[in-house]
Amino acid sequence: MEMLTIEINNPKAKRLIDDLADLGLISVKETKPSWNERWQELSKSLPDSDAITEQDILDEVSDVRSSKKVL
Repeated sequence: MEMLTIEINNPKAKRLIDDLADLGLISVKETKPSWNERWQELSKSLPDSDAITEQDILDEVSDVRSSKKVL
């Protein structure tokens, strides 16, 4: 069995592939994007900002963890 990744550029090609699948000649399996690909998409949608530093984030995490220990 050979496995191929196909990029469909035309809706007519999608119909042909669906027809081949209906005939049982091929099977179509959807692939989920990898974690890395999903992170890159999310990262693109976030605004670029230097207002928050990595240290600010670490300090906030530390504060939250400390407050949970008090409870």
